[in-house]
Amino acid sequence: MVLLSFVNAEKKKITCKSFDIFIEYYDSDPMISPDYVQEIVYSGFDSLIGRKLSEIDLTAIEKRVIEIPFVESAEVYTSLFGNMKINVVQRQPILRVINSKNKSFYIDQTGAAVPVRSGFSCRTVVASGNIRSDYSDMDSSKEAKPGDADRKLINDLYTLASYINQNEFLKAQIEQIYVNKSKEFELVPKVGRQVIIFGGIDNMEKKFNNLITFYNKGINKKGWDKYKTINLKFDNQVVCAKK
Repeated sequence: MVLLSFVNAEKKKITCKSFDIFIEYYDSDPMISPDYVQEIVYSGFDSLIGRKLSEIDLTAIEKRVIEIPFVESAEVYTSLFGNMKINVVQRQPILRVINSKNKSFYIDQTGAAVPVRSGFSCRTVVASGNIRSDYSDMDSSKEAKPGDADRKLINDLYTLASYINQNEFLKAQIEQIYVNKSKEFELVPKVGRQVIIFGGIDNMEKKFNNLITFYNKGINKKGWDKYKTINLKFDNQVVCAKK
């Protein structure tokens, strides 16, 4: 207890000597930098360097960093030597949504909406077509309310993009998801000019398995540009239309 009292007394005398920010991007393209996070922190707090650590509200700083829409999580702590550390995990977008008004936002791997930051872009699958939702329409809830067709569409797009993102073959092959007038999905591959008619997300895994089998056993023999459409909506078969 005496030692603990001594440590606490000494800690109250320690001033903040450095302010270091580390950002974990994982496999995502950077949307934020340490300088950007530092600017956000300083916009809500006075200069931290030189202040006593006992006077700095670490919880408030951490809350401010987490409120940055590009941040998934953050941890703020100090050392006995007066070093402040902020560890940040950036959100990982898996889908870029471009609505019918040509406005964009991302959906990350947790299903949360992320705004597009000017001058920064992430390489993801793109969803476009008959989509009405905008970033301002999104909230923290990932569940669609009864009758909320627009939010259900976003949830379905997230489910579809998640499956594509977790499969290395599909991730390398699928470039775009188009939402047609019937609110069904059409996939645009990176290689070839054919359109993949997917339909809804019902039997999604089975449809993708049929597509992968077709690519591996069928299309390689016939050529990428032989077909106009590849239809996965039929059970246990892939129906193609030639050009």
